[in-house]
Amino acid sequence: MKRVFVLVLGLVLTLSCLLSLSACTMESKIAGTYEMVSVSGTLTYNGVTTELGEDLYDYYRITLNRDGTALIESKGADSTAKIEEEGTWEYEDDLIKLKSRPSGITVVEEMEWKDGVITYEAEQSGQGMAIKMTLILEKQE
Repeated sequence: MKRVFVLVLGLVLTLSCLLSLSACTMESKIAGTYEMVSVSGTLTYNGVTTELGEDLYDYYRITLNRDGTALIESKGADSTAKIEEEGTWEYEDDLIKLKSRPSGITVVEEMEWKDGVITYEAEQSGQGMAIKMTLILEKQE
């Protein structure tokens, strides 16, 4: 009986190690810098609607580090204002869950990841603003 227990425990530990290694491998594959290749949708603020497009940005990028930290950076065209927001990320079931704290409020955004491409779809409204957008970012080599 002890022998069977030891064998089962050994098998469970071996499978746990293999699953951990495959998760680490996937996170290593995902880690890197992603640059915006397209954005579409609308932003409505106090009744004024703006069509979203790449020409509104000088850049929009997300850096996912292997240690689970992240950096979101963007700069609007014709603007000196830059956004740099730190956060954390994790990957599960083809989704990247990006957690940040802009203005002290915890936000968790889910983004689809497939073959080096992140697709983020958002539809939110509140405080005189509504946004409906699709953002696509590709991993830079």
